[in-house]
Amino acid sequence: MEENKLEIDQILSKILKHSESQLLKEESFVTDDGKPNTESIKKLFRLIDINNNNRISRTELEQQIRTIKFEELKPNYEDVVKEFFNYFDTDGKNTIDEENVVYGLERWLYKAIHVANCSDKTKTIDEYDRIVWEKKVIHGDSFLWAFVKCVLEIVLGIVILTFLGGPLTTSILQLSYTMRVPSFSISFVIVPLAMNTRTVIEALFPAGKKSENSASLTFSEIYGGVVMNNLSGLTILLAIVYSKDLQWDFSTEVLTVLVVCAIVGILGCSSSKYPFWTCIIAFLLYPISLGLFIYDKLVLRWN
Repeated sequence: MEENKLEIDQILSKILKHSESQLLKEESFVTDDGKPNTESIKKLFRLIDINNNNRISRTELEQQIRTIKFEELKPNYEDVVKEFFNYFDTDGKNTIDEENVVYGLERWLYKAIHVANCSDKTKTIDEYDRIVWEKKVIHGDSFLWAFVKCVLEIVLGIVILTFLGGPLTTSILQLSYTMRVPSFSISFVIVPLAMNTRTVIEALFPAGKKSENSASLTFSEIYGGVVMNNLSGLTILLAIVYSKDLQWDFSTEVLTVLVVCAIVGILGCSSSKYPFWTCIIAFLLYPISLGLFIYDKLVLRWN
């Protein structure tokens, strides 16, 4: 099946990860200073070369590959061997010598080192394996089923909002009246804090144990949710105002939201990984946005 067809990155990441843990006794293919470990590559070649003729045949390779688990997939091993040979068999002899393996794996490892970008270079294979297989899981899903699932979830959300929107609005207004706090502050400050505090804590406290790439993904996931929630909320608000021909007096709120979304969007487009200083900006965005809102309301008298 096409879904089970593996690319060379997924094949090599699994072969090297399996070799590090099972065959080489935790010896890494990447040195501490972030370079391919040529001796480990040669040792792997000798382990696969069962006939000791200094060349790897398709049969020898398939025998080794059958001991490797490719996540939940059951690939066609002949296709895996074919993909491997297409990458390494540059002289077309239908066998692979040590020189080809060393050259091919060193070239591949330099790419993996750059993409994984681990602080501990010896963990490069584990991190790169996670990255390439995460993409495989995402893209391996049926597009039609994913589309249907998204539509069903949207419909379910609309149904839930239809039944709970009225009571929730009433509760917010009552809470606003009791606390003598504007309803806007309840909706855009207190409720979001209550809903997202747990997520933020769970993301921050284990951050020291995560790789740089994982921490960046966590950060981008949080702020991706922030941006999407704000944009979807604004879209719904604008649609209601337009369809009901209501008076518009939300300019300050919209400006505040758009400023935050613009800053986060610029950060997201500037790099695939977030350096530490962007986290400081992220923490400051919340008080800055509140300060901007208060300044526009109280000083500029802008509605």
